Formats: sequence, structure tokens, C-alpha cells
Amino acid sequence: MSTSTRLSGLVGLTASVMLLAACGGGDGGGAGDGGGAPVSARPAQEAIAITSADAAVPFQLQPGRYKFGWDASECAGVTFQMVGQTQGFTYDKKTLQKKFSAIISDVPEDTYTLTQSDPACTTWTVQIDRVGS
Repeated sequence: MSTSTRLSGLVGLTASVMLLAACGGGDGGGAGDGGGAPVSARPAQEAIAITSADAAVPFQLQPGRYKFGWDASECAGVTFQMVGQTQGFTYDKKTLQKKFSAIISDVPEDTYTLTQSDPACTTWTVQIDRVGS
């Protein structure tokens, strides 16, 4: 293979990769795909970190079992609620534990919102990790 042929092939490959990246990849999911679930700013996940500052952003979870961990070191207690928008799944956690975790079983695939309703607790972090299906 000649150097010019290799160079032409490399240029073509580079252009294809750049075009794919510019178009957002090739996952096939998007706002115009006709799906019934609301579009989220975050893609479907197996793990997600949420802070008190970004709690208003909905997130999608794949179906399965999850470890729901929190760090609210500056709070006397927390009252978390995770609510699915279409499946009706709700997880409530009210505790005086400042840093701990719990297992949530049988979480359906859905778009969720997370709230923390103790008004005295304004700074917290939640880590949700899939641990099984």
C-alpha cells in the first residue's frame, strides 16, 4: 500500500470519527425517537451522583437493584424521596444517619426525581449505584 493511499485512508477515518463525535455519537436514542418517556438531561444510568445543587434535574435509571448512599454530614437528619415519573415507583428514606447507604430492590426503568425535604438540610450528596438486576 502506498503512502498516499494510507494517508487518504487515515484522513477519511479521521473525518468519519469527527463527524460521528459532532453528531453526538451513535446510540440511537434521542428526543425525536418517539419514545413515551420524558426526555432527561441525563442518559439512562447504572450509577449517578446527585448533589443538593442539581437535585432538580431528572435522571433515568435502568431496571434493577441499587445502593442508595448519602452524605449529609452538615445535617441533623434527612428525608429523601425518589419518585418515578411513569411507573409510579417511590422510595422514601427518612433518617438521622448523616452518612450511610441502603439497598433499593426492584427499581423499574424510568425517569426519576429526587427531593430532600428537611428544610434544615441544604447541602447533601446522593450516590445511586446499580448492584444487581
